[in-house]
Amino acid sequence: MPPLKANNTFSVAGWFRDNFYTRRFNSLPGWITIALLGILLGFLGNVVNPKIPMLLVVSVAGIFFVLISLQYPEVAYYAFIFSILIFTLPARLFSVEIPLGMAIEPVGYLCIFTTINQQYRKKTDTKAFWKNPISIMMIVMLLFFFLEAINPEKRQMGGWFSYVRKQVLYFLFYYCSYLVLDSYEKIKRFFKIWIFIALVIAFWGLKQQWMGFTAFEDAWIHSDPVITELLFQAGMFRKFSLLPDPAAFGVLSASSALFTLVLAIRIHSKKKKYFLLFATAMQLVASSYSGTRTSNLMLVAGLLAYIVFTLNEVRTIRVLIGSVLVSLFLLFGPFHNNPIIYRMRTTFDKKDPSAMVRDINRKNIQPYIYRHPIGGGLNTCGEEGKIYYPGHVLAGYPPDSGYMKIMLEQGWIGLTLNILFYFIILQRGVWGFYNCRNPEIKTLYMTLTICLFSLMVGQYSQLAISQYPQILFYFASLVILYKLKDFDTPPNKESNEITTA
Repeated sequence: MPPLKANNTFSVAGWFRDNFYTRRFNSLPGWITIALLGILLGFLGNVVNPKIPMLLVVSVAGIFFVLISLQYPEVAYYAFIFSILIFTLPARLFSVEIPLGMAIEPVGYLCIFTTINQQYRKKTDTKAFWKNPISIMMIVMLLFFFLEAINPEKRQMGGWFSYVRKQVLYFLFYYCSYLVLDSYEKIKRFFKIWIFIALVIAFWGLKQQWMGFTAFEDAWIHSDPVITELLFQAGMFRKFSLLPDPAAFGVLSASSALFTLVLAIRIHSKKKKYFLLFATAMQLVASSYSGTRTSNLMLVAGLLAYIVFTLNEVRTIRVLIGSVLVSLFLLFGPFHNNPIIYRMRTTFDKKDPSAMVRDINRKNIQPYIYRHPIGGGLNTCGEEGKIYYPGHVLAGYPPDSGYMKIMLEQGWIGLTLNILFYFIILQRGVWGFYNCRNPEIKTLYMTLTICLFSLMVGQYSQLAISQYPQILFYFASLVILYKLKDFDTPPNKESNEITTA
């Protein structure tokens, strides 16, 4: 009898395996099971709660996504970068208030878990990561952020914890980038995805300008007078595309335009050159529709950096002449009633009312800065200050600058660390450009350094780096900046073509 029982059990298990695993529900029992599940979902949706079927579908899709990510961490890595395009829509489409950071961060944690899990399985050597000056400087800054926990100017830990949590996530993403971008092919794939995302965002912004806002976007804009006032300036609605606000849209479009422009100037393939020039033009136009004057400042800084890099090249003269002509046309052309051109012209106007207000605010806050070498505490100024530290001296104070925000919250000590960090980044880019042998790698060094420099300049008048997805491109670029040397080989005699795009 025992053997017979074992055989019966084996036959039942084999039947289940054959119908639901081997044949993947492609059998009569499988069809019946699927039909019963459909009926059950319909019953639960109609009788219990209409949201249950959607929740179950999302849950199953989430489980499959996690399983795929465990096997292929690169999927979770790029899902984290793409997530910004997804999580801005619910608030506008369904009027559901979802904290953007809290919605995106779980995908980031999945990316970190799956990547580090793969590193553990493969026993990847990471000694070079911890010895790199950029990594060392980031660790020093993280330690400084932890020390800010004892800043006597703050009265509770909520704002500090929120800020430090994000910085730890960014550092771990930076570490994941080191693990994921472990070959030259993967680095080129990252650049292609960067250009693709930037173009999707640019085209949506162009669609908003040329065809108008969608019904749900228009409803979102007019759902709150504060949102309407922020977006409607100088007689036009500033475009925000798929990003949280026009500033994030303009900064991303400007930095990505510089990236594609430098590649277009230096690439040999005419087909790729034309595509990159087209991408640059679309992003520049989209950037202008955002009404973000910081993007204009970034473009000027980026072009000047390119000219410095390539002073000994004839084509640099053509770039310089073309840039000057376009600038003169925009500044002095017949565009008296165009609000977009007006916003661009006021970028460098010190008499602009908003620029004058910023200068007055900075002058008034200087005594506080002198008295507080470690600042007023993390997340104490601006809108964050109102939320976490109501009643604080800095609560509600508009920093209007990435550097001013660092100065106020972290003091001159924090600002010094940040500027030193930027110096190390740029030094690495310049060193790589002048010491590498392969012209393709040399161009990538130049392109990344110019983009990063433009963002650092943009920090003067805007929080240019901290917005999603720009912050993720930023940290991945830091990894690539010191990994490129590992792929620097003598150029191929038959072809020196750049194959990034």
